[in-house]
Amino acid sequence: MEANSHPSAYDRDATRSLGLLDLPHETLTMITELLSRHDKAKLASTNNAMNSFLEPQLWRKIKTCIGTPKDTAGLVNLLTARPDIIPLIKVIVLDEYHPCHTRRLLSIEMPEMWGILIQHEGRPVEQVGEREKRALNRSMLKQPKLSDFVFWIELRDHTPYCLTKEDSALFRQPDVERFRLSYVDFSSFRIIDKTFLTHGNLKKLMIEESKYTVEALDRFVSPSKNLTDLQISQRTGGPSFIPTFYLPIITSYAATLKALQLLWCRPMHLTSSPGFSGLDLTAFSALRLLRIHPSVLLGPGDEDAQSYTAGTGLNITDLIRSRLPSGLKMLLLESLTTHSSLQYLQMEIYPRDKEFIRCLIEQRQSLAPRLRYINLYYMEDMVEPTELYDLATKHSIEMSTLYEEETIDLDVKILDADTFVARNGEVKSW
Repeated sequence: MEANSHPSAYDRDATRSLGLLDLPHETLTMITELLSRHDKAKLASTNNAMNSFLEPQLWRKIKTCIGTPKDTAGLVNLLTARPDIIPLIKVIVLDEYHPCHTRRLLSIEMPEMWGILIQHEGRPVEQVGEREKRALNRSMLKQPKLSDFVFWIELRDHTPYCLTKEDSALFRQPDVERFRLSYVDFSSFRIIDKTFLTHGNLKKLMIEESKYTVEALDRFVSPSKNLTDLQISQRTGGPSFIPTFYLPIITSYAATLKALQLLWCRPMHLTSSPGFSGLDLTAFSALRLLRIHPSVLLGPGDEDAQSYTAGTGLNITDLIRSRLPSGLKMLLLESLTTHSSLQYLQMEIYPRDKEFIRCLIEQRQSLAPRLRYINLYYMEDMVEPTELYDLATKHSIEMSTLYEEETIDLDVKILDADTFVARNGEVKSW
């Protein structure tokens, strides 16, 4: 019997060269994730199967390019022409803020989009009137999965970009959990209705180099039912009101706020206001991380920076106890020396701050028994306080100095854990 000269289907499969699409899905994903968007697009054009595989990666994160056909208007036109792309979008990064086209973009429901970042350098080219904004606002939709929203406009003269009442509609997204506002003046939000903003799920709010009134800040914060992380950064001065005005706004979150960062590099013009005696944060039972200037916490103290207790009638231990939340785990202290414009000129920590830190370390068990980290900003201006390092080690506290550009951005869930990993890799209890 003559053997069959034609190879079977099994033989053909066994001898065929394997291609990329024959790899396990997980392996192919790991490989293609290493490619640039340009290379992914080239690979997707090779055949229909590869195109189907790569399209979710190609459209998962979209970035615009100002001044080109791929700007915000171009993105709106693309999504209008190709609605099949819309469900694939997870994140949109706009390198421009166009008042009209940004609203047109938010008028398209993107069911899987969880993040949008609007970052514009310089003044937006097109200025839109309030009437036109109001008309466009009516068509904007609530994005069902939008949890992260960044709005950042940095003008060339570094003055805050003024938002109007009608711009508040941009932020009317009920499912946002994290907002970041940078270099904007949202003082006009003080006149919107208290129930207009609806982000009840807001957990983290970061406001930097911005201008606002107490009422406007309240409009932005108050919708949250569970605020856990608040950071207010003001490197070029600060708002016109003293820090105690924050307390009525944030006190309602005393049981939920776990991280509070008030970053005023030069707060003395605020803390020297008549009647200011520091911030009483003892009611903040959930607070685990605090970044603050000691004078904002304890009050201005005496004029020659020797002690914070002057005029309080309290000793330093009782003063700390009347200000500091007892459940604190991490304390980051701002600007403990005078900033010098001369490079490499470092200064000693003020005596009042040494007294504060020394007392806090020595009396940790009665003041803040779970405190394990003390970090001091800014090392470039500071003579390292080696004697405080030794004292901290003796009392089981990790202490270090940080440079201005260094940040500590912890997931608040870590602050709830019973243990932490020390720098030497050892697991320790809070």
